[in-house]
Amino acid sequence: MAATAACASLLLAACVPGLFDDGSQYFGRGDEGESNSERQTMEAFIDETVPRYMNIVEDVAVEAGGTLGVGAQPDISGCGPSSNGFEIRLVRYYIPLMDYEDLRRVVADGAQRYGFSYSTDPVPRDKLKMRSVDVGDQDGNTLSFHHLEDDTIAVFFDSGCLPAAQPDGLLKRLRFPEPEELFSRVTIVDAFDVNKQRNPLIFRQVTTGSDKKSGS
Repeated sequence: MAATAACASLLLAACVPGLFDDGSQYFGRGDEGESNSERQTMEAFIDETVPRYMNIVEDVAVEAGGTLGVGAQPDISGCGPSSNGFEIRLVRYYIPLMDYEDLRRVVADGAQRYGFSYSTDPVPRDKLKMRSVDVGDQDGNTLSFHHLEDDTIAVFFDSGCLPAAQPDGLLKRLRFPEPEELFSRVTIVDAFDVNKQRNPLIFRQVTTGSDKKSGS
C-alpha cells in the first residue's frame, strides 16, 4: 500500500502541466491573435476568473458528499519572455471518490456555464487506472480532475502566464484566496496531516505508520 501511495504521488506530480520552452508561447500558449495588452491581467484573473474555476471544484465536492481536502499552498511566480508575466502553479485539492460519469457530468455542466473548453480522457490508464476530466480557456489556464480508481479525485489548477497591470512588486501584493474564501458549501479539511499521512475522509487508500515500517 505504501508503494502504491508513493507511485500515486509521483504520477500526480507528473500530471501537472508545464510551460512550453518556447517563450513566444507563454502568453496564451500559442494563441497569437491577442496581444498581451488585451489579455486579462493576473490581478483581474484572481478576482474574477479564479472563483469560476473554483465553483466547478466546489460543485464536484458537493456531489461527492460535501468534503474537500486541501493540499499545499499554491505558488505565484514570474514567467514569460518579459518581466511582466506571472503564473499560479500547483493549486491542489482532493475530493472523495465518486463515479467517473458523475464527475464528468458535473465538470461539463460547469464548463458550459462559464464558457470554458472541456475534454475527457475516459480510458483508465496505468496501475492507478486514472481517468481525467479537464477544463480550460484561451489564456492557458487549466483545471484538471484526475479520477483514481479506488482512491480519490485529485484536482490541479494552473494559470497561464498572464500580464500584470502593475508588475513592480506584484509578487508581494498578490495572494491566492484561502479555501474558506472560495468554498462556502463544503467542509474543508487538510488532505494530509503534519506527518504527510493521508486523511481517511478524502482517500480510500490510507498509509499507516506500520505500513511504512513494514514496507508493505
